[in-house]
Amino acid sequence: MRNMSTQVINEGVPATGERQTLDALARPMHDLRISLLDRCNFRCPYCMPESRFHADYEFLKKTQRLTHDEILTVARVATSLGVSKLRLTGGEPLLDKKLPELVSGLAGLPHVEDLAMTTNATLLAPVAQELADAGLHRITVSLDSLDEDVFRAMASRRRSERGSRRSRSTSSSSEASTSTRFSTCSSIFAARGISCA
Repeated sequence: MRNMSTQVINEGVPATGERQTLDALARPMHDLRISLLDRCNFRCPYCMPESRFHADYEFLKKTQRLTHDEILTVARVATSLGVSKLRLTGGEPLLDKKLPELVSGLAGLPHVEDLAMTTNATLLAPVAQELADAGLHRITVSLDSLDEDVFRAMASRRRSERGSRRSRSTSSSSEASTSTRFSTCSSIFAARGISCA
């Protein structure tokens, strides 16, 4: 954040005269990524390597994370500085049991044109419609593979039992997302020596 500045842009200023946040190359910053928590229901090695996220690893306590009110405050300030696109991430954002309430609050902020979420989708099906109704526009589903054997090869052995159910859970969650008004895309991760073919 050291090379970022907040100033009024003379050309292309919104009709409201709002300030814009510029990056080091003087480009307007329109996107804000909000990490809700550091926990995830999987331990994929490229994201949470066992060497660091061992059995005794201490994740942030709830009191150490931003509250929903604090997140809304940060987002409100950001949108007043020209941000119009918000993305919710984690960890796994669906581990937040009150996520629909937060989505509703963010969707109601002025100037928010796009509200998206990145998720592994295993917990999506039960809340997909509720999130859509709350104002979530888009989801990006992060996939290792829909093939169970490939997933187990990529995921940590610490989650092998849970991993064997992930592809089925993701498939049902993807079906749930298509039955809502979400715009959905998938992000596939590749690993050396592993093929999804």
